[in-house]
Order: sequence, then structure tokens, then C-alpha cells
Amino acid sequence: MRVSNRFLVAIGLLLLQGVAWAAEPVAVLTELRMGQGEVQVKFAGEADWMAPQLLLALQPGDQLRAAGDGQAIVMFIGGHGAQTVSSANSPLTIQAPTGETSAENLRGVLASVMQFLLGQRKAATYQALTVRKTHQPPVILSPRESRLLPGPVTFEWAGSDRLRYSIRVLGPQGLLWEQGDLPRQRCNYPETAPALRAGGRYSWELAARGYPVQRTQFELLPSAEVERIHAALALLEPGMLPGYPQNTMVLLRAGLLFQEGLYHEARREVLAGIAAAPEEPTLHLLLGRVNERVGLKELAAEAFAEARLRSTRHP
Repeated sequence: MRVSNRFLVAIGLLLLQGVAWAAEPVAVLTELRMGQGEVQVKFAGEADWMAPQLLLALQPGDQLRAAGDGQAIVMFIGGHGAQTVSSANSPLTIQAPTGETSAENLRGVLASVMQFLLGQRKAATYQALTVRKTHQPPVILSPRESRLLPGPVTFEWAGSDRLRYSIRVLGPQGLLWEQGDLPRQRCNYPETAPALRAGGRYSWELAARGYPVQRTQFELLPSAEVERIHAALALLEPGMLPGYPQNTMVLLRAGLLFQEGLYHEARREVLAGIAAAPEEPTLHLLLGRVNERVGLKELAAEAFAEARLRSTRHP
């Protein structure tokens, strides 16, 4: 079925070079705003209109239409910009772009993101949202089995506000820093503690009375990799992609960070995007993917359910 082949062929499809336009996607649905209206897609050669899936890959001849205040954002492969689909310009027929408008290094960055996201096609695990437990057990949230860019290391966890917590940070030579009697809130690694070095691998533990100690690892990137990733992120700024919507920029940047194993930064990027645009379902979908990768299965299921809910409901 064509729809299943398109599901989650994400924004990294942008700028794929040397393809046959008649057989390959030329655009990606990166944002979906239902409001009080609706958005539908009709694939080339088919008669029926249907609800689109998130991060849908589009081929020449496919059509999108919106009704009411529903809107969709389509980003075209090859750096050919983004277009908003609304009731005013519906239906929009997808055309194969002509020419090349993006620099080679930008094409390379996005092609790399494409290759990563092509491996993320498996269907999301949707579950009904549940009421959180009154006494939520402690759970390490971040950093969690993640690589980190330079900067302050912030430890984050979930759990009951009634508990007090303790943290221990360990390096190759043993204990580096510990702090007890902490409330449930973010905690920064202090500047007075032994410095965490580029390329170093560390672990941190979270403990609370009555619960098992949790432990996870993180790694500070070597300087050479930091320069490479910063250069790639600099290409995914509004000045380099003028006219691209903010949520689509968040997806691009978070996708790159996710690909590089920078789950801490990818999660932070997506959460900031959700705070600014809580109704955008693709942001919740990507948050679910990040949570899934680091083993936060319940939070992943919640994010997937939010994505489905926000892509179908009419407030």
C-alpha cells in the first residue's frame, strides 16, 4: 500500500540528488494544523482523498487540500523552499522542482539526515494516555545514554515531589561529585567540581529512599566532532533556509542531533519547539522517537499518542 511506504520518510528526504522524479518523493509534509478544519491528501493515480500521516513523503501529482482553518506545510526537496496549503490555495498539486538552489554542503547535511530517518519507518506504538501515578517512581530523563555538546551538563529526572534525591557523577577514576537532599528539579554539574573533559565518558546515578539506584551514561564529544556538528547546525538556521517555518526548522535541527546520538540536545530542541507550538503533532512524534531510543518507553508511548491526538482532533 502506498501510504505505508510513505510513513515517516521524514524531512531528511530534502535535497536527495540524482533521483528519478517520477519514482521518488519530491516533498515532505512537515507540519499539520487541524484547527477547526481538516487537511486531506490524494495520491497521484488514486481517486480517494484521505487524512495524511505525519511526515508524509509526496510525489509529483499528489495533491493536498485544506478546509476551514486547517493548514499544512510542505517542504520541497532540493532546497526549493516551503509552501503553506490552506483553503485559499487548495488543492495544491505537487510538482517536480527544477534546478538546484542549495549549496553543496547544505545538501550534504540534509542528505545525511535523510539516510538516518529512512531507518525510522517502523510504525509508532500508540497507547491511550493515562493519568500519572500519585507517587511516580524516580526515572532518569536526561542525559540518558547520550552524547553531549560542550556546555553545562544538566541532570533531569521524573519522580514524586515528596521525595528527596541524591546524585553521584562518576568518571574513569571514580567519584567526581555527589549531592544529596535535592528536590525534584533540574540540577547542573557545578563549576567547582572536577572538569568534565571532551571525549570523556561518564556515568551518573540517581537515588531516592525506598527505590533502587538508577545509573546511566553520557559522553562529551571530542573537539573535532563538535566543530563538525556546529558547522552542520549553522546551516540549519533561518538565514540559510529563508522562508522555512519555525516548526520545520526545529524538526530539521532535532533530526540532525538525533542522528548524531545527541539525544539530550535533540530532546531539548523538541521540547522547546513543543513549548512554542504545543499543537504541532510532528514535534510530539519526534519526541516519541527520542524517548523510544533512550529507553523511556512509557514517555514515548505518551508522545506518540499526543501526536495522533493532535493530528486528528478539532479543538
